[in-house]
Amino acid sequence: ARETVRSFNYRFGTKVLIEPQVKHTEVKKVVGIDGKDKMSKSLNNHIELALTAEETTKRVREMVTDPARMRKTDPGNPDICNVFTMHKIFSPQEEVDMINVECRKAGIGCVDCKLRFASNLNKHLEPFRAKRAEFESKPAEVKDILADGGKRARAIAQQTMTEVREAMKLP
Repeated sequence: ARETVRSFNYRFGTKVLIEPQVKHTEVKKVVGIDGKDKMSKSLNNHIELALTAEETTKRVREMVTDPARMRKTDPGNPDICNVFTMHKIFSPQEEVDMINVECRKAGIGCVDCKLRFASNLNKHLEPFRAKRAEFESKPAEVKDILADGGKRARAIAQQTMTEVREAMKLP
C-alpha cells in the first residue's frame, strides 16, 4: 500500500493519497496458542473475542509454553514462551517483570502463569464483552449505526476519488 501511494503521488505530483505509517510495537507477531504460527482463526489457534471469560481461560490453558520446561521445579525461559509474550501485551509491567524473574528461577509454574495471563486478558476484554452484549440486545440500533458509518465513509471516499480524478486530469 505504501509503495502504491508513493508511486501515485509522485507520478501525478500530488499528495492526495496519504501514506499509511508502520506502527511498531514491542510484540511484532502474536503467535497462536499452539506456539507454531501466527494466531489465526483458520488455523484454530486463536482466542475468539466473543468467548466468555471461562472459555477464554480454557483456551489460555491450552497454550504452549517453554517446551524445555517439563516440571514446575525446572527453571523456565520466558524469552521462548508464548504465554510470556502475551503477558507483555495484556499484563501490567510490574507483573511482567515479576513473571520474568520468577519463571527463570522456577518460582512460578506454567499453569499459574497461564491463569494470571487469563485473568489479565479477561479484565482487558470485559469492556468489549459488555459493549457486545449491549449491541446484541439492540440490533436495530446497530443497523442504524452501520448505515450512518457507511454514509459518512462514502462521502469521504467520493471526495478522495474526486481529488484523484483531478490529479489524473480525468473527467
